[in-house]
Parts: sequence; structure tokens; C-alpha cells
Amino acid sequence: MKKQVLFSFLIILSFTAYSQEGTLWNYPIKPKTEEWKKLESNKAKVEACQVPDYVLRDISTNNLMILCLQYPLLYDVFAFNNTNDGLRKLFSDFNGIREFAQRESAINSLNEQYLSEIRSFPENLNSRSNLEIGYSVARISILEVLLSYSDFHSNTSKENQKKTLENLLFGYREKIKYPEYFQGNGLATNLFARAHIIIKIDAALSEKFEKENKVVLFSGMADADLINLIDSLSYNLIK
Repeated sequence: MKKQVLFSFLIILSFTAYSQEGTLWNYPIKPKTEEWKKLESNKAKVEACQVPDYVLRDISTNNLMILCLQYPLLYDVFAFNNTNDGLRKLFSDFNGIREFAQRESAINSLNEQYLSEIRSFPENLNSRSNLEIGYSVARISILEVLLSYSDFHSNTSKENQKKTLENLLFGYREKIKYPEYFQGNGLATNLFARAHIIIKIDAALSEKFEKENKVVLFSGMADADLINLIDSLSYNLIK
């Protein structure tokens, strides 16, 4: 019998697991090290994690995405009750994600990475440890949150926005096949992302998420009626 994976617990564990392959630069100080422990404030940790300008000038978009996914404070996005606040802090703090958002192909890189992660999730589930599975769960969810952010859609077409929505809808269908791993926040990040992209595609639909439905734009939390609404809007927009 599979053990239940707790999303919040696995976010903490995921800090140490991301592959370092494919990049020409690495963060000089990492979580769990003695050097990291000496950084007593969030400000000091943020400053220690900035990517040098010479790296940002020369690095490819895909490798920059990998660096952003390796950012030691990335999962602090989930420390906020309002995920939008977490995203704003991420973009305010980290020069790597700001540079990445300016790249024309950034949204394509995120979409390709997301599809790769969600498609490969079912592979070898029985042989992977809870830590490995939980890391995959957390990584998929952070990709969904990043896909929702408006800066990544500022230089893309409506068709590309619809493609992102279609990919997220595919991801949601895949997630509900594995309720023992994707529950609570594991599903909420997908609903959060789709609600924001729905509004990006058609601003007039924002009224659908006012008043009692607005919580999905803060945290992704939704009851059955709201989930059905997001599904219905998603399918209608990708036709």
C-alpha cells in the first residue's frame, strides 16, 4: 500500500534534490550546508543566491530555466496564504527569474518542462522512494504556479496562452489519476494557474472569479462547483 505523500513536508525535502546537469554555473551556497546556516536573515540568503550578470548575459533560456528551478528559495512561494504574494516576492528578490521572464521563449521552455514532468510522473512509482516522488510532486506544482504568472505571457500570443491552458488541463487530468500523491495543494496549484490564465486569455471572465469564487485566485482552493466552472471555461477556451 502506497504511503500518503504530504506536500508541505516534501517541499522542504525537495531543496536538495534537483539535478545540476546542463548549467555552467551553480549556486555557491546551498541549503543544509554550514555556510547556509550562517545566513541568519532572509535578506542574506536572497543576496547569496543572485546570479552574476556575466552568467545572465550568456546563458541559454533553457539553462536559465534550470537555474531558476534550482533557486534555493523558490519554494518559499508556498509559504504565503496568498500565492500571488509569494510570486511577487520571488520576482522582487531574484534576478534570475526576472531575466528569464524577459526571454521570448521562456513560456515555451516552461511548458516543455511541465509536460515532461507530468508525463514522466507515473514511471517507476513502485521503485521510487517517497522523497523522490514528493520531489516530483512539488516540482510539478511549482511549474504550474510559474506558468500562471503574467510576466511569462506578456510577449506571447493568445494561441500560446491557450496552449498553456491546454497543457495545464492535461496535467490536471493526469493528477487526478493519482489522488494518493496529488491532493490539497497538489491540485490547488493547477486550479490557481488555470484561473489566472483564463483571465489572461479573456479579461471579461474575471467576473467569474469575484466574491466567493475569488479564493481560487489567491490560493487555488476550490469546491466542486468552482472546479467545474474552471474545467468548463478551460475546455471552452481551448476549442
